[in-house]
Amino acid sequence: MPLGIVLLLVWLFLLLRYPRIMLPASGVLVALALILAAFVGVRQWQNSQHLDQLHISIDYQPEACEFGKPLRVRIDNQSGRIASNIEWQLHAGQAGQQRNLLDSSVTGGGYRVGEPVAAGGDWERCFRVPPLRSGYRPSDLRYRAADLSAHFHD
Repeated sequence: MPLGIVLLLVWLFLLLRYPRIMLPASGVLVALALILAAFVGVRQWQNSQHLDQLHISIDYQPEACEFGKPLRVRIDNQSGRIASNIEWQLHAGQAGQQRNLLDSSVTGGGYRVGEPVAAGGDWERCFRVPPLRSGYRPSDLRYRAADLSAHFHD
């Protein structure tokens, strides 16, 4: 923070002392900063478009999974690019409620898929149910992925 203030004061001093040199140089720096900001904005917009095409379904299906891992997670990558480093937070709740019923004191509820998911492909695996708040059964809850993030590449 103090470095930024010092740089601003030095820039103002040079602008007032040497306006012929500093005005064009400042214009070039502002133009470069705007170009960089536009590039970053477009990349974030593209990434959010690809994230919208990455569908995660989480279901409690003990009959379809191995013993002790009844939470079936399926990821469908409908984007045109390979998705890797997919991360999400698990949210468990009752129908019509937004409250997360996972016991956050024991686990953060974060999950990560290290292997890439091909464009148009899917990925499926079963997980353990994290600890829930007392009084709730895993079979009575609805599960969803929140705070989804992923890297997309060709």
